[in-house]
Amino acid sequence: MKTRQKVNPIKKGENFWGYVFIAPNLIATAIFVLIPILFSLYMSFMKWDMINPPEFVGLANFTEKMMRDEQFFIALKNTAVYSFISIPLGVVAAILVAYVLSGDLRGTTVFRSIIFIPVTLSMISVSMIWKWLLNGDYGVVNYFLSFFGIDGISWLGDERYAMMSVILIGIWKSLGFNVVILIAAFKDVPKSLYEAAVLDGANGFQKFKNVALPLSAPSIFFVTVMSIINSFQVFDVVYMTTQGGPGDATRVVYYWIYQNAFKFFDMGYASALSWIVFIIIFVFTMLQMKFGGRNQSYD
Repeated sequence: MKTRQKVNPIKKGENFWGYVFIAPNLIATAIFVLIPILFSLYMSFMKWDMINPPEFVGLANFTEKMMRDEQFFIALKNTAVYSFISIPLGVVAAILVAYVLSGDLRGTTVFRSIIFIPVTLSMISVSMIWKWLLNGDYGVVNYFLSFFGIDGISWLGDERYAMMSVILIGIWKSLGFNVVILIAAFKDVPKSLYEAAVLDGANGFQKFKNVALPLSAPSIFFVTVMSIINSFQVFDVVYMTTQGGPGDATRVVYYWIYQNAFKFFDMGYASALSWIVFIIIFVFTMLQMKFGGRNQSYD
């Protein structure tokens, strides 16, 4: 005969209070995350100017309107340029800085703190500071360049320099976060492996290449994936420094979504664009996880 398993009252009470304690977070997540996501999916099939009632248009936002939107493809190209330049530069810079600061040199604690300071600041304040530093008329950067006989450059107002300026600001802002992750990874490498490499005749570069990098690969992979996601979501630095200009030089996808939603009041099309960007980010992340993380070990 089957015996009915008795439920431990103490265990039952623990489960109840566990649900009670996580309920506020679950409710907040539902209200501020899940419901807006589902609402944006619903709105992507609508035409809505936030004044008149929504009008169902089916897939028109994804097909007819998006396919005729030249600005979207310009923004998509600019976002790709931003990503393909900022990701390698940012990851390589973080690896090099983290490897140096993971050592036992004097003053490394101070430099770690200095590098991490931009992470604690908002991108809005960082962008405002850099907008002043890169000003073509009275910026500090041009002031120092004048000592070398270089005339003032309109870093944010010239199509030749605007995108690169935005990229460097983004790298500078996120460098500290990546460095902290990689410092922890480099410090986790057993010193005995470095000592064994020295006994085998390895120099400093060979220790870095053959010991530090392979054993820190999971953390490097994580930093790369996060950089991919963040690069496709770039918005605030563009909004604060260039407003998508000069011309269309720095108009990225998220800034184009913002313009459609809050400048042209086409919330339905903006929602459709947001879901397209989500699909792009999801596909790139999955490809990175499949091919880049195939041989990673997280032991």
